Amino acid sequence: MADPSAPGSGLAQGLRRAAGVLGRLGRGVLTGDRYEHYLRYHASTGCEHPPMTEAEYWRDYHAWQDDNPQGRCC
Repeated sequence: MADPSAPGSGLAQGLRRAAGVLGRLGRGVLTGDRYEHYLRYHASTGCEHPPMTEAEYWRDYHAWQDDNPQGRCC
């Protein structure tokens, strides 16, 4: 009998897919995917200037949050 947890098995592939989905969901809930969204938006709008680095993006994002307080849980 084949090992159901072997790398090529359906169970292992399903678990990898589920882990990927849960990881993306977790990043989305925790706003960790905002930079990727920014990069996709930047590429789709044809901006002439290069995109901000990830560090520049987060500095700008948090500065905007500080200047524009909105209802948040914390």
